[in-house]
Amino acid sequence: MNKVFYFLLSLLILAGCDISDNDAVDPSEGFFKIYDNNLFDASFIPIDIQQTTDGGYLILSSKRIETSNFTGVNLIKVDKEGNFIEEQIIDEQYVGPVDQLVKIADSYYFMAMDATSLQAMLFTVNDSSRVTAINPTGLSYPMYIAEDGENILALSYNNGDKNSIISRISTSGQTLQTAAYGIGAGSDTEAPIISHFTRTGRQLPFFAGRMNGGVYYFNGFYNYTMSLVFTNFGEDPLGVVQGQQDDGGFSSGMSISGGNFALSRFNFGDNFIIPSIDLNTTGTTSATDFEGNAFPELSENAPVVLDLINIDAQEAILYGSNTKSGQIILMAYGKSSGELLGTKYLGSTYPYQIADFIVTEDMGLAVVGNTSVAGRFDRICLFKLSKEELSDLIN
Repeated sequence: MNKVFYFLLSLLILAGCDISDNDAVDPSEGFFKIYDNNLFDASFIPIDIQQTTDGGYLILSSKRIETSNFTGVNLIKVDKEGNFIEEQIIDEQYVGPVDQLVKIADSYYFMAMDATSLQAMLFTVNDSSRVTAINPTGLSYPMYIAEDGENILALSYNNGDKNSIISRISTSGQTLQTAAYGIGAGSDTEAPIISHFTRTGRQLPFFAGRMNGGVYYFNGFYNYTMSLVFTNFGEDPLGVVQGQQDDGGFSSGMSISGGNFALSRFNFGDNFIIPSIDLNTTGTTSATDFEGNAFPELSENAPVVLDLINIDAQEAILYGSNTKSGQIILMAYGKSSGELLGTKYLGSTYPYQIADFIVTEDMGLAVVGNTSVAGRFDRICLFKLSKEELSDLIN
Protein backbone atom coordinates (compact mmCIF):
# COMPACT_ATOMS: atom_id res chain seq x y z
CA MET A 1 0.00 0.00 0.00
CA ASN A 2 1.41 3.37 -0.99
CA LYS A 3 2.18 5.48 2.02
CA VAL A 4 0.49 8.63 0.78
CA PHE A 5 -1.85 10.53 3.08
CA TYR A 6 -4.39 12.92 1.61
CA PHE A 7 -5.63 15.96 3.45
CA LEU A 8 -8.03 18.62 2.28
CA LEU A 9 -6.88 21.87 3.83
CA SER A 10 -8.83 25.07 3.86
CA LEU A 11 -6.46 27.07 1.69
CA LEU A 12 -7.99 30.48 1.19
CA ILE A 13 -7.59 32.85 -1.68
CA LEU A 14 -5.75 35.72 -0.05
CA ALA A 15 -5.81 37.85 -3.18
CA GLY A 16 -7.50 37.35 -6.49
CA CYS A 17 -8.04 39.79 -9.29
CA ASP A 18 -8.25 39.98 -13.04
CA ILE A 19 -4.94 41.28 -14.36
CA SER A 20 -6.46 42.14 -17.71
CA ASP A 21 -7.53 45.69 -18.54
CA ASN A 22 -10.66 44.33 -20.20
CA ASP A 23 -13.49 44.04 -17.66
CA ALA A 24 -15.43 41.74 -20.02
CA VAL A 25 -12.68 39.14 -20.26
CA ASP A 26 -13.50 35.53 -19.41
CA PRO A 27 -12.33 34.94 -15.78
CA SER A 28 -10.27 31.96 -16.97
CA GLU A 29 -8.30 34.04 -19.48
CA GLY A 30 -6.60 36.39 -17.06
CA PHE A 31 -6.29 36.36 -13.28
CA PHE A 32 -3.94 36.63 -10.34
CA LYS A 33 -4.17 34.51 -7.19
CA ILE A 34 -2.26 34.07 -3.96
CA TYR A 35 -3.01 30.87 -2.04
CA ASP A 36 -2.92 31.41 1.70
CA ASN A 37 -2.93 28.76 4.43
CA ASN A 38 -4.26 28.67 7.99
CA LEU A 39 -0.89 27.33 9.17
CA PHE A 40 0.75 30.71 9.53
CA ASP A 41 4.26 29.38 10.13
CA ALA A 42 4.14 27.13 7.03
CA SER A 43 6.55 27.97 4.20
CA PHE A 44 5.56 26.90 0.68
CA ILE A 45 8.00 26.63 -2.21
CA PRO A 46 6.44 26.31 -5.69
CA ILE A 47 8.34 24.11 -8.14
CA ASP A 48 6.37 23.62 -11.36
CA ILE A 49 2.94 23.79 -12.97
CA GLN A 50 0.98 21.82 -15.58
CA GLN A 51 -2.44 22.44 -17.07
CA THR A 52 -4.91 19.59 -16.65
CA THR A 53 -7.43 18.32 -19.20
CA ASP A 54 -10.30 20.16 -17.49
CA GLY A 55 -8.51 23.47 -18.05
CA GLY A 56 -7.38 23.74 -14.42
CA TYR A 57 -3.85 23.60 -13.08
CA LEU A 58 -1.74 21.21 -11.06
CA ILE A 59 1.01 22.86 -8.99
CA LEU A 60 3.90 20.91 -7.51
CA SER A 61 5.39 22.51 -4.41
CA SER A 62 7.28 21.71 -1.25
CA LYS A 63 7.16 22.96 2.32
CA ARG A 64 9.31 22.93 5.39
CA ILE A 65 8.66 20.00 7.71
CA GLU A 66 9.87 19.29 11.23
CA THR A 67 10.75 15.63 10.67
CA SER A 68 13.53 16.16 8.11
CA ASN A 69 16.26 18.52 6.94
CA PHE A 70 14.66 18.17 3.51
CA THR A 71 11.36 19.68 2.41
CA GLY A 72 8.08 17.79 2.15
CA VAL A 73 5.93 17.32 -0.97
CA ASN A 74 2.65 19.10 -1.81
CA LEU A 75 0.31 19.06 -4.80
CA ILE A 76 -2.31 21.75 -5.30
CA LYS A 77 -5.19 21.54 -7.77
CA VAL A 78 -6.95 24.75 -8.89
CA ASP A 79 -9.68 25.23 -11.49
CA LYS A 80 -9.39 27.08 -14.80
CA GLU A 81 -10.13 30.39 -13.07
CA GLY A 82 -7.43 29.77 -10.48
CA ASN A 83 -9.84 28.94 -7.67
CA PHE A 84 -8.44 26.49 -5.13
CA ILE A 85 -9.93 22.98 -5.25
CA GLU A 86 -7.76 20.88 -2.95
CA GLU A 87 -4.30 20.14 -1.67
CA GLN A 88 -2.62 16.74 -1.43
CA ILE A 89 0.09 16.47 1.22
CA ILE A 90 2.37 13.54 0.51
CA ASP A 91 3.47 11.46 3.48
CA GLU A 92 6.64 12.81 5.10
CA GLN A 93 8.36 9.54 4.20
CA TYR A 94 8.97 11.29 0.87
CA VAL A 95 10.99 14.50 0.66
CA GLY A 96 12.90 16.79 -1.65
CA PRO A 97 10.68 17.12 -4.77
CA VAL A 98 12.60 18.40 -7.78
CA ASP A 99 11.88 20.40 -10.90
CA GLN A 100 10.00 19.44 -13.17
CA LEU A 101 6.40 18.26 -13.14
CA VAL A 102 6.36 16.26 -16.40
CA LYS A 103 3.31 15.42 -18.50
CA ILE A 104 3.42 12.28 -20.66
CA ALA A 105 0.22 11.09 -22.34
CA ASP A 106 -2.57 11.41 -19.75
CA SER A 107 -0.40 11.31 -16.63
CA TYR A 108 1.91 13.62 -14.71
CA TYR A 109 5.21 12.63 -13.13
CA PHE A 110 7.47 14.11 -10.49
CA MET A 111 10.42 12.84 -8.52
CA ALA A 112 11.21 13.00 -4.80
CA MET A 113 13.25 10.76 -2.52
CA ASP A 114 12.66 8.41 0.35
CA ALA A 115 13.59 10.26 3.54
CA THR A 116 15.43 7.23 4.97
CA SER A 117 17.15 5.57 2.02
CA LEU A 118 17.47 8.79 -0.06
CA GLN A 119 16.44 6.72 -3.09
CA ALA A 120 14.77 8.67 -5.87
CA MET A 121 11.11 7.72 -6.27
CA LEU A 122 9.03 8.41 -9.37
CA PHE A 123 5.45 9.49 -8.64
CA THR A 124 2.59 9.16 -11.11
CA VAL A 125 -0.28 11.62 -10.69
CA ASN A 126 -3.67 11.85 -12.39
CA ASP A 127 -5.72 14.88 -13.43
CA SER A 128 -7.31 15.10 -9.99
CA SER A 129 -3.91 15.47 -8.30
CA ARG A 130 -4.10 11.94 -6.91
CA VAL A 131 -0.92 9.88 -6.73
CA THR A 132 -1.61 6.61 -8.56
CA ALA A 133 1.84 4.98 -8.37
CA ILE A 134 5.18 5.37 -6.59
CA ASN A 135 8.07 3.55 -8.27
CA PRO A 136 11.67 3.22 -7.04
CA THR A 137 14.32 4.17 -9.60
CA GLY A 138 17.58 2.92 -8.11
CA LEU A 139 18.90 6.49 -8.20
CA SER A 140 19.70 8.71 -5.22
CA TYR A 141 19.54 12.44 -4.55
CA PRO A 142 17.39 13.47 -7.55
CA MET A 143 18.12 16.92 -8.99
CA TYR A 144 15.94 17.38 -12.07
CA ILE A 145 13.70 15.50 -14.50
CA ALA A 146 12.51 16.27 -18.03
CA GLU A 147 10.25 14.65 -20.59
CA ASP A 148 12.13 12.53 -23.15
CA GLY A 149 9.50 11.33 -25.59
CA GLU A 150 7.60 8.55 -23.82
CA ASN A 151 10.34 8.31 -21.18
CA ILE A 152 11.95 10.55 -18.56
CA LEU A 153 15.41 12.09 -18.40
CA ALA A 154 16.69 12.29 -14.84
CA LEU A 155 19.68 14.07 -13.32
CA SER A 156 20.77 12.84 -9.90
CA TYR A 157 23.73 12.64 -7.55
CA ASN A 158 25.52 9.62 -6.10
CA ASN A 159 27.12 10.89 -2.89
CA GLY A 160 28.94 7.60 -2.27
CA ASP A 161 30.91 7.71 -5.52
CA LYS A 162 30.75 11.51 -5.84
CA ASN A 163 29.21 11.32 -9.31
CA SER A 164 26.65 13.32 -11.25
CA ILE A 165 24.32 10.74 -12.84
CA ILE A 166 22.37 11.26 -16.06
CA SER A 167 19.75 8.58 -16.74
CA ARG A 168 16.92 7.72 -19.07
CA ILE A 169 14.16 5.93 -17.21
CA SER A 170 10.74 4.61 -18.12
CA THR A 171 7.54 5.95 -16.58
CA SER A 172 7.59 2.91 -14.29
CA GLY A 173 11.06 3.84 -12.98
CA GLN A 174 13.13 1.29 -14.90
CA THR A 175 16.60 2.42 -16.02
CA LEU A 176 17.07 2.46 -19.80
CA GLN A 177 20.45 4.22 -20.00
CA THR A 178 22.72 5.79 -17.42
CA ALA A 179 26.14 7.40 -17.15
CA ALA A 180 28.19 8.70 -14.21
CA TYR A 181 30.62 11.63 -14.24
CA GLY A 182 32.81 12.55 -11.27
CA ILE A 183 32.37 15.89 -9.53
CA GLY A 184 35.89 15.83 -8.10
CA ALA A 185 37.29 14.76 -4.75
CA GLY A 186 36.92 16.62 -1.47
CA SER A 187 34.15 17.87 0.75
CA ASP A 188 34.38 21.44 -0.57
CA THR A 189 33.16 20.28 -3.97
CA GLU A 190 30.17 18.46 -2.49
CA ALA A 191 29.19 21.17 0.02
CA PRO A 192 27.15 23.34 -2.42
CA ILE A 193 25.23 20.25 -3.57
CA ILE A 194 24.23 19.26 -0.04
CA SER A 195 23.27 22.86 0.75
CA HIS A 196 21.09 22.80 -2.37
CA PHE A 197 19.25 19.67 -1.21
CA THR A 198 18.63 20.94 2.31
CA ARG A 199 17.81 24.45 1.04
CA THR A 200 20.31 25.90 3.49
CA GLY A 201 22.27 27.48 0.64
CA ARG A 202 21.73 28.77 -2.86
CA GLN A 203 19.49 26.72 -5.14
CA LEU A 204 21.70 25.53 -7.99
CA PRO A 205 20.45 25.61 -11.61
CA PHE A 206 20.38 21.90 -12.45
CA PHE A 207 18.76 21.05 -15.80
CA ALA A 208 18.98 18.48 -18.60
CA GLY A 209 17.69 17.86 -22.10
CA ARG A 210 18.24 16.31 -25.50
CA MET A 211 19.47 17.91 -28.72
CA ASN A 212 17.81 17.27 -32.07
CA GLY A 213 20.58 14.89 -33.13
CA GLY A 214 20.09 12.67 -30.09
CA VAL A 215 22.96 13.98 -27.95
CA TYR A 216 21.95 14.60 -24.33
CA TYR A 217 23.16 17.36 -22.06
CA PHE A 218 22.97 18.26 -18.39
CA ASN A 219 23.94 21.21 -16.26
CA GLY A 220 25.54 19.95 -13.07
CA PHE A 221 28.79 19.38 -11.27
CA TYR A 222 31.62 17.79 -13.24
CA ASN A 223 35.35 17.96 -12.53
CA TYR A 224 35.07 20.44 -9.65
CA THR A 225 32.83 22.94 -11.39
CA MET A 226 29.24 23.65 -12.40
CA SER A 227 29.36 22.66 -16.07
CA LEU A 228 27.19 22.04 -19.12
CA VAL A 229 28.05 18.47 -20.10
CA PHE A 230 27.25 16.78 -23.45
CA THR A 231 26.95 13.00 -23.47
CA ASN A 232 25.90 9.91 -25.41
CA PHE A 233 25.98 7.94 -22.13
CA GLY A 234 29.60 6.96 -22.72
CA GLU A 235 32.32 6.65 -20.11
CA ASP A 236 33.56 10.17 -20.86
CA PRO A 237 31.61 13.29 -21.87
CA LEU A 238 31.47 14.28 -25.52
CA GLY A 239 32.08 17.89 -24.59
CA VAL A 240 31.99 20.29 -21.64
CA VAL A 241 31.38 23.99 -21.12
CA GLN A 242 33.00 24.67 -17.79
CA GLY A 243 31.80 27.11 -15.17
CA GLN A 244 33.74 28.48 -12.20
CA GLN A 245 33.10 26.06 -9.34
CA ASP A 246 29.65 27.14 -8.09
CA ASP A 247 30.35 30.85 -8.63
CA GLY A 248 29.78 30.87 -12.37
CA GLY A 249 28.10 28.88 -15.12
CA PHE A 250 24.76 28.58 -16.86
CA SER A 251 21.56 29.36 -14.96
CA SER A 252 19.24 28.03 -17.68
CA GLY A 253 19.48 26.55 -21.15
CA MET A 254 17.76 24.64 -23.90
CA SER A 255 18.71 23.27 -27.30
CA ILE A 256 17.04 25.19 -30.13
CA SER A 257 18.46 23.40 -33.19
CA GLY A 258 21.69 21.50 -33.73
CA GLY A 259 24.36 23.04 -31.54
CA ASN A 260 22.43 26.31 -31.20
CA PHE A 261 21.26 27.03 -27.65
CA ALA A 262 19.32 29.65 -25.76
CA LEU A 263 21.07 30.21 -22.42
CA SER A 264 21.54 32.46 -19.46
CA ARG A 265 24.59 32.53 -17.26
CA PHE A 266 25.70 33.83 -13.89
CA ASN A 267 29.14 34.95 -12.81
CA PHE A 268 29.88 35.94 -9.21
CA GLY A 269 26.37 37.37 -8.81
CA ASP A 270 26.06 39.01 -12.23
CA ASN A 271 23.53 37.78 -14.80
CA PHE A 272 23.70 37.53 -18.59
CA ILE A 273 21.08 36.54 -21.18
CA ILE A 274 22.27 34.64 -24.28
CA PRO A 275 19.27 34.10 -26.58
CA SER A 276 21.28 32.45 -29.37
CA ILE A 277 24.73 30.85 -29.30
CA ASP A 278 26.38 27.99 -31.17
CA LEU A 279 28.17 25.75 -28.69
CA ASN A 280 31.07 23.39 -29.29
CA THR A 281 29.50 20.13 -28.08
CA THR A 282 32.62 18.00 -28.66
CA GLY A 283 35.34 20.06 -27.00
CA THR A 284 36.09 21.90 -23.77
CA THR A 285 35.22 25.57 -23.47
CA SER A 286 34.35 27.99 -20.68
CA ALA A 287 31.05 29.71 -19.91
CA THR A 288 32.95 32.97 -19.47
CA ASP A 289 33.73 32.86 -23.20
CA PHE A 290 30.10 33.81 -23.87
CA GLU A 291 29.48 37.34 -22.66
CA GLY A 292 25.79 37.71 -23.49
CA ASN A 293 23.53 40.61 -22.58
CA ALA A 294 24.19 41.91 -19.07
CA PHE A 295 21.06 42.38 -16.93
CA PRO A 296 22.00 44.29 -13.78
CA GLU A 297 18.32 44.66 -12.76
CA LEU A 298 18.08 40.91 -12.04
CA SER A 299 18.66 39.76 -8.47
CA GLU A 300 22.07 38.35 -7.62
CA ASN A 301 22.62 34.91 -9.22
CA ALA A 302 18.99 35.11 -10.32
CA PRO A 303 17.12 31.89 -11.10
CA VAL A 304 16.05 31.86 -14.75
CA VAL A 305 13.47 29.78 -16.60
CA LEU A 306 13.13 29.78 -20.38
CA ASP A 307 11.19 28.12 -23.17
CA LEU A 308 10.62 28.40 -26.89
CA ILE A 309 7.02 29.51 -27.44
CA ASN A 310 4.79 30.98 -30.14
CA ILE A 311 3.46 34.51 -29.66
CA ASP A 312 1.21 35.75 -32.45
CA ALA A 313 2.59 33.03 -34.76
CA GLN A 314 6.11 34.27 -34.05
CA GLU A 315 8.65 31.96 -32.47
CA ALA A 316 10.12 33.59 -29.39
CA ILE A 317 12.43 32.55 -26.60
CA LEU A 318 10.74 33.59 -23.36
CA TYR A 319 12.87 34.15 -20.28
CA GLY A 320 11.46 34.54 -16.78
CA SER A 321 13.42 35.75 -13.77
CA ASN A 322 13.40 37.96 -10.65
CA THR A 323 14.31 41.62 -10.33
CA LYS A 324 16.10 43.35 -7.49
CA SER A 325 12.90 45.34 -6.88
CA GLY A 326 10.94 42.16 -6.09
CA GLN A 327 9.04 41.66 -9.35
CA ILE A 328 8.90 38.80 -11.82
CA ILE A 329 10.22 39.82 -15.23
CA LEU A 330 9.34 38.20 -18.57
CA MET A 331 11.63 38.88 -21.55
CA ALA A 332 10.84 37.72 -25.08
CA TYR A 333 13.59 37.38 -27.69
CA GLY A 334 13.20 36.55 -31.37
CA LYS A 335 14.27 32.99 -32.12
CA SER A 336 15.92 33.96 -35.41
CA SER A 337 17.11 37.47 -34.63
CA GLY A 338 18.07 37.05 -30.99
CA GLU A 339 16.76 40.58 -30.45
CA LEU A 340 14.72 41.65 -27.43
CA LEU A 341 11.07 41.87 -28.52
CA GLY A 342 9.50 43.00 -25.29
CA THR A 343 9.47 42.95 -21.49
CA LYS A 344 6.68 42.56 -18.95
CA TYR A 345 6.74 42.83 -15.15
CA LEU A 346 4.46 40.93 -12.79
CA GLY A 347 3.68 41.66 -9.15
CA SER A 348 3.51 44.63 -6.80
CA THR A 349 3.15 45.35 -3.06
CA TYR A 350 4.83 42.10 -1.98
CA PRO A 351 8.07 40.63 -3.39
CA TYR A 352 7.52 37.95 -6.03
CA GLN A 353 9.81 35.21 -7.35
CA ILE A 354 9.26 32.97 -10.36
CA ALA A 355 9.21 29.17 -10.25
CA ASP A 356 8.13 28.32 -13.81
CA PHE A 357 5.69 29.14 -16.60
CA ILE A 358 3.69 27.23 -19.21
CA VAL A 359 1.81 28.12 -22.36
CA THR A 360 -1.89 27.40 -21.74
CA GLU A 361 -4.44 25.75 -24.02
CA ASP A 362 -5.95 29.16 -24.84
CA MET A 363 -2.49 30.38 -26.00
CA GLY A 364 -2.02 32.47 -22.89
CA LEU A 365 0.63 32.02 -20.19
CA ALA A 366 0.46 30.70 -16.63
CA VAL A 367 3.29 31.83 -14.34
CA VAL A 368 3.67 30.18 -10.95
CA GLY A 369 5.84 31.69 -8.25
CA ASN A 370 6.02 32.55 -4.61
CA THR A 371 5.48 35.68 -2.60
CA SER A 372 6.10 36.69 0.98
CA VAL A 373 2.82 37.87 2.44
CA ALA A 374 3.26 40.59 5.08
CA GLY A 375 6.98 39.97 4.74
CA ARG A 376 6.68 36.74 6.74
CA PHE A 377 4.62 34.02 5.09
CA ASP A 378 5.91 32.27 1.96
CA ARG A 379 2.92 31.52 -0.26
CA ILE A 380 2.27 30.29 -3.79
CA CYS A 381 1.03 32.77 -6.39
CA LEU A 382 -0.34 32.23 -9.89
CA PHE A 383 -0.47 34.78 -12.72
CA LYS A 384 -2.58 33.91 -15.76
CA LEU A 385 -2.01 36.09 -18.82
CA SER A 386 -4.53 36.01 -21.64
CA LYS A 387 -3.51 35.48 -25.26
CA GLU A 388 -3.89 39.23 -25.82
CA GLU A 389 -1.72 40.09 -22.84
CA LEU A 390 0.97 37.70 -24.04
CA SER A 391 0.75 39.27 -27.53
CA ASP A 392 1.26 42.70 -25.96
CA LEU A 393 4.65 41.47 -24.78
CA ILE A 394 6.03 41.75 -28.32
CA ASN A 395 3.74 44.38 -29.84
